[in-house]
Amino acid sequence: MTAGEATAFQRARTPEQQAERRRVILDAARAMLAESAPEDVSLRELSARVGLAKSNVVRYFPTREAVFLEVLVEDWAAWLDDVAAGLGARRPAGGSAAGGTSPAREVAAVLAATLAAHPRLGALLAATPGVLERNIPVETARVFKRAALDRVRRLADLVAGPAGLDEAAAFRFAGAAWALTAGAWPMAHPSSAVAEALQDPELGLMCVDLVPDLTDALAALLVGLGRGS
Repeated sequence: MTAGEATAFQRARTPEQQAERRRVILDAARAMLAESAPEDVSLRELSARVGLAKSNVVRYFPTREAVFLEVLVEDWAAWLDDVAAGLGARRPAGGSAAGGTSPAREVAAVLAATLAAHPRLGALLAATPGVLERNIPVETARVFKRAALDRVRRLADLVAGPAGLDEAAAFRFAGAAWALTAGAWPMAHPSSAVAEALQDPELGLMCVDLVPDLTDALAALLVGLGRGS
């Protein structure tokens, strides 16, 4: 963006121009998250990437965390689209799977594999409770939690039939899947120091391999909830 373009951008006043400004800020945040962890990106750095003063950015997003939460919400929706496609490609209900794979494990495998294809989403989910929800106003928190609830409900709707769960059990699973993912993601992507330490053979059981380990955990949860529903 040139200086002239940045000046024109700063003077945007129409709803269309304001929507474009929000989009540019979100796109810059996505680019920065490809380079750094959420907690390592400051609002000042983000503002500089966009070409705006920090005071202009906060007119649209009150904090850095608010920007990332909106990216998270959009990424979450995109992941659920992939989940829907993956579950739709499963074997027909009542069919047999190679190796006798259970419906719960099939569903869990789709969730884990599609999540692994959305690394930015995984990092943001992992950062949500400890980082992204710590410096936001009440209204931002309310908007995010409502959006998160919508996505939890959609995941519940997606897995209920394929996993054989009733509505209540599917909702419990979808909420718990969020917590499992938030915990598993950082353990499967450790810092360089921790990764080196885990090369010690004695520490092998502490290593987390995201797709197989998350598949195991989600499948176990689905089976347990199915028995209780």
